[in-house]
Amino acid sequence: MTQSVQERTPATRPMAAAHGFQDTDRFGVTWQGRVVVVVGLGKSGLAAAKLLHRAGARVRITEQSDRESVRILADELRGLGIEQVELGTHRPSIVEGCEAVVVSPGVPETADPIQWAQTRGIPVMGEMELAFRFCKAPIVAVTGTNGKSSSVTLIQRILSAAGRRAVACGNLGRPFCDAIPTLTTETIAVVEVSSFQLLGCDEFRPHIGVLLNLGINHLDRHQDRASYVAAKRRLFQRQTPQDAAVLNGCDPGVVALSRSLAARRIWFGVNDPTEDQSRGRRSNPSRFHLNPTVCRTVPLNAQAVLQVSRLLQVPDPLVYQVLREFRGLEHRLEYVATIRGVRMMNDAKSTTPDSLLYALEHCPGGIVPIIGGRDKGLDFQPLKAALTQAHIRGVVLIGESRQRLHQLLTGFIPTDQCDTLASALKAAMALARPGDTVLFSPACASFDMFRNFEERGTAFKRLVSQWDCQHNGHASASANGFATRVVP
Repeated sequence: MTQSVQERTPATRPMAAAHGFQDTDRFGVTWQGRVVVVVGLGKSGLAAAKLLHRAGARVRITEQSDRESVRILADELRGLGIEQVELGTHRPSIVEGCEAVVVSPGVPETADPIQWAQTRGIPVMGEMELAFRFCKAPIVAVTGTNGKSSSVTLIQRILSAAGRRAVACGNLGRPFCDAIPTLTTETIAVVEVSSFQLLGCDEFRPHIGVLLNLGINHLDRHQDRASYVAAKRRLFQRQTPQDAAVLNGCDPGVVALSRSLAARRIWFGVNDPTEDQSRGRRSNPSRFHLNPTVCRTVPLNAQAVLQVSRLLQVPDPLVYQVLREFRGLEHRLEYVATIRGVRMMNDAKSTTPDSLLYALEHCPGGIVPIIGGRDKGLDFQPLKAALTQAHIRGVVLIGESRQRLHQLLTGFIPTDQCDTLASALKAAMALARPGDTVLFSPACASFDMFRNFEERGTAFKRLVSQWDCQHNGHASASANGFATRVVP
C-alpha cells in the first residue's frame, strides 16, 4: 500500500520540540511541518493523529461516520490544536497538498481518500507502519487466525515476571502508535498484528515474528484464501537472517509459507518439520528443541510463547509458572456462571469458523452453541461435521448469517433462529441439560448487532447475570475458567 516518504528538512521544528518528541523517524525522515491525512477516527486513527501531532506534523482527519462517539474524539483532537477534522463524509480536498496518508486498519483499500491519494502519487501507510517508524524498542509481533491476543498477553506477562519492561499493544486493544511515547531501547514491544494491519505495512520489521496458525478469515476484505495468506506473510517480508520467525510446524499452510522466509525459523508443535537445504542444516538451534511431552501436552499457542521466551533468554521454569497461572482473557472462552447446572461460556471474540471449532474442542460434555452475526463470506461448511456430533444438543442462530447457517444444519441438528441475544440465551437454556455448556461463540463478526466483539460479550454476560439472579438468587462474578494446561 505504501510508497516512500522522501526526506526533507524544514526551516523550523518548534512543534516536536515543544512536545519533547523526536520529529525524525528511524529512516531519517522528518515529519515536522508535513501535512498528513489520517483516514478513520477510531482508536488507531486517534493514536496515529496524536503521534503525528507530537512529531510536529500538520494533521488532517477524515472520518465517514458522524456518530456521537466520533464527535467526542474529534473534540479531543481539536483541544490539542488539530483543527481540520472532517466528519460524516470524505471530500477530495482533504488530500490536496498533503504528503502522506495514514489509514486505520478498518478502512478498506477501496475508500475514496486512499484512491485519491494513490491517483496523486501520495504515499499511503497503515497505523502499524507509522508506529514502526518511531519505535525505539525491539519488536515481537504476533499474527495468526486464532490466539493472537492471549499469546501477546502471555509474552508480556512472562517478560514482566522476568523483570523486563514490556508493553502489549496493537490489535488487542491499545494501538501501537499510542504506546510509542512509552517505548525505549530497554523496552520490548509485544504487538498483535491483524491481516488488515499488515496490508498497510511495507517496511515493518519485527525482531521476532510469530505465526500461530493459518485458518481463513475476512473474505469480505481479502479476495480469497491466497490473498489472506499473502497478507500474513507480510509480517516477515523485511526480516533478515538476524531476525527470528516462530512458526507452527503442525499447520501445512505455515510450513509452506516458511520456505521463502529469510529469517531464522523456530518451530513449535513439532521439531524441524522441514529441512533447511539451502544452509545444509536443520533450521532450529538445539536450545529450541521441544521435548516430545511438551509437544503432546502443551497447547500449540503456549508452545509458541515458550519459544519466543527462549529467544528472549527467559528461563523455562519461569515461563511454565506464568503459563500455569494464566486464566485467559475476557471474551475468549471466558467462564461466566453456572445456572441450573449449565456452564455459561463467553467466547464473543470468536469471529471465524476456526475459532468456533477451537472453542468446541475445549468445552467438555454436552454443548449448546449460540452462533451467527455479520456474514463475512466465510465458508461455514467445515462447521457441519462438528455441529452435528452427538454431544451437540442443538444450535441457536442469531444475526445476519442465521439463515445461511440454518440451511447448512437443518435436518441434521435441532436449530433455533432468534432475533435477539436475549431470546437466543432463552432458547439455549431450553436445550441444555445439567452438566452441559451454553457456548456463545459466534464465528462471525459483530457489526450487524453490536459495535464490536467486546460489546456483544458484555451484553451476553449481562444477560447471564440477569438469569443468574432469577434462578440462583445472586449475581455472578465472571471469571476465566480455562487455565492453560502445561506439563514441562
